[in-house]
Formats: sequence, structure tokens, C-alpha cells
Amino acid sequence: MLIAILEDRAFRKKTNTPYLKRWTVRVLAYNEEGKLAFLRIVGQDNFGRRNHLETIGGGVENDETLEETLYREVSEEVGYLCEIKQELGVVIDHYNLLHRESISNYFVVQLTEYIGSEKRSVSEQNLIQGLEFYTEEEALQMLGNFEDTNINDLVHRRDYTALQYYVNQKNNTTTHYKKKQ
Repeated sequence: MLIAILEDRAFRKKTNTPYLKRWTVRVLAYNEEGKLAFLRIVGQDNFGRRNHLETIGGGVENDETLEETLYREVSEEVGYLCEIKQELGVVIDHYNLLHRESISNYFVVQLTEYIGSEKRSVSEQNLIQGLEFYTEEEALQMLGNFEDTNINDLVHRRDYTALQYYVNQKNNTTTHYKKKQ
């Protein structure tokens, strides 16, 4: 199920050649209290200064299924085991600075057991400040405050779109993809 296609409005597109494609898995991860887990990303990289929330997830590796990627990423980034509750859908977003199209496959998961031993890459070690938990309402409010001016906004818009879709689906309401005013 295609949830949305999001264009990069923060960075100018430099070429008309097709984007390089990157398949990823992202999770709306709930803890035992029913709160959503987000990574707090802080630091500096090619995109500039970062300070944003981001869903757990990452790129699909060679010969890996989406489910295998999901379990690996949750374990590596936050040290948890999890149970898949629902395959939600796909958000396609463009990153002009990297000349990349990310095809993010969203899942809803329940975090089950903390096993520790996170195995973050060097860049993840430098950027992931910690794990934070929020109610759906809190998360939608924080993610919905984007202005499409930097990487923080692009990530928030992607995750907001998926979370809003899920909440609307649960509540059986019409989905609206515009940012919260």
C-alpha cells in the first residue's frame, strides 16, 4: 500500500537524472505502555545540523527480507526484540542532496524484550543521542511542526505522514497528508 510520495522541498535538485533507489524499513515501535519509540538524532553531517526525532529503521542489505531487516535494525539501533503487528505501507521520499529516492516500508511493531548490545554504525553512534517515548498525540504534534527547510523537516514529514496514516486507519477516518497547522 502506497501511503505517500514526498518531494524534497528543502534542498534543490541538481540534475534531472533518475534518483538512486534505497529500500528501507521503518517501524512505529510501541512499548508495553503503548508509547511510540523514537531515536533522538543530534549532530552534524552532510545535511547540516540535525536535531530531530526519527523512527527506528534502516537500509535493506543484500538478500535480506523486509522482516529480517526490521528485526536487525531494531536490535542494532535500540537493543530490543520485537513482534510485528502490521505491515503498514510505503512512503517514498526524495533526498536531493544525496540524489536518492528512499522507499520506506513501514511496519507497526511491539517492543518485547530489551536485550542490549546495540550494534550501531559509526555515523549512528555519532548521531543517535538516545531513545525517547511519546504518546501518538505527542508524537504527531512534534513531528507535525515541519517547514520543509532542512533535513529535520524532511525526516519529520516522512514519519508524520506514516504515523498520521496509521492513526487515521485505526480510527477509520479520512487520511490527510498536509502538515499540522
